[in-house]
Amino acid sequence: RAAVVFLHGLGDTADGWSSLEQMIPSICPRLSSDYIHYAFPQAPTIGITLNGGMRVPGWFDLYDWPIDSTSRDDYHGQIKAVHMLEEEIELIEREEGIPASRIVVGGFAQGAALAMLSAFSRRERGKEPYAGCVCLSGWLPMCQKFRVNGDESDLTPLFWAHGEYDDIVR
Repeated sequence: RAAVVFLHGLGDTADGWSSLEQMIPSICPRLSSDYIHYAFPQAPTIGITLNGGMRVPGWFDLYDWPIDSTSRDDYHGQIKAVHMLEEEIELIEREEGIPASRIVVGGFAQGAALAMLSAFSRRERGKEPYAGCVCLSGWLPMCQKFRVNGDESDLTPLFWAHGEYDDIVR
């Protein structure tokens, strides 16, 4: 068995992406819940600075719009979000018996950013690499402070897709 953990974007909910559990097996039956455990964690509701402090589901605060490599990072919020994701992974390991090496993490937009940050910082935190990472319209947070070494990227395959006309994440 293996698992997929998929994280929603800012202002969305876990329900917004949970239909993947039915859609993916309709395309590839061997990815059904008979073989794959699907998890769609819910972000907490937090104040978002760029939205004037409005409280919406979000993994961490955002300060700049659009988002690019020069955007300011919510370092403490991003680390806290990585710990929330790690708790979800540990729950799957404990309750489903699926090791991190058989878990793919992924997400959309802010959820994708969190998935990448978690996936490519596991080794420095003494954790086993994930089976893979999926980034849909996301970015790598802390890109000025954080470096992905060759070993890490070799051990964690990455699928990174981005819409040509996305004017939010550049």
